[in-house]
Amino acid sequence: MAVYYQPGYKPSKCGKHDSDCHSPIDCKPQNVLVRCNNLTGANGLGVVAVGEVVTPRTLGSLTLSGLHCFKRPTVKLDLTAVITVSAALAVDTTITFRVFKRCGKEEETEIQSFDVSPGIALVAGASIPVAFSICDHNECYEKHCVYRVTVEATAAVAVAAALNVNQGAISALVYDLC
Repeated sequence: MAVYYQPGYKPSKCGKHDSDCHSPIDCKPQNVLVRCNNLTGANGLGVVAVGEVVTPRTLGSLTLSGLHCFKRPTVKLDLTAVITVSAALAVDTTITFRVFKRCGKEEETEIQSFDVSPGIALVAGASIPVAFSICDHNECYEKHCVYRVTVEATAAVAVAAALNVNQGAISALVYDLC
């Protein structure tokens, strides 16, 4: 027979004969915020030769409002995407995702970057699924923050219009770190 508990119920460690051993239900509310946004993607992304000027392409952004309601907001960001190769890539190709944050009127700052290096030469038509997560202990007490994700690619030899980054989303879970 299954036993079901009310949300917040905490079973106590009482003996069999304690009739008054249940702890009270914890009804203290905690703030939680969930947001999600599809990536706009980047088509025709070129691979830039190492040492050349790299111009990252924005994949998408996510705005989190109401952060001033949290005591110590912690943001868990998740990003997913699919990289599709439209031209052959060399073994040394590195695809870099960067996550930036801007709170209120502050300057945008990079908070994390992730490199995807297939480690093998890729032919046109190959695809690489990408997923990563970030925990940002948000020191920003503004009403809102904007997280932005960019992508860029480098290798020893440049390749024009070599990648498409699509079919993805950026999502956030915000909670209080108490």
